[in-house]
Amino acid sequence: MANREAAIQAAISDLNAGIFPSQRAAAKAYNIPIATLSRRVRGSQNWQNSHVY
Repeated sequence: MANREAAIQAAISDLNAGIFPSQRAAAKAYNIPIATLSRRVRGSQNWQNSHVY
């Protein structure tokens, strides 16, 4: 699961740096779902961080 989180963070970072022209391209390059990347770019937290007890 840590590898997936790292891929999501890397995709967001590269997207913000302008390496990818779109969220779809970044998601495809890092093999993560476009819906997940889109949600995280909008500011949603991952499950572990949002459900801290």
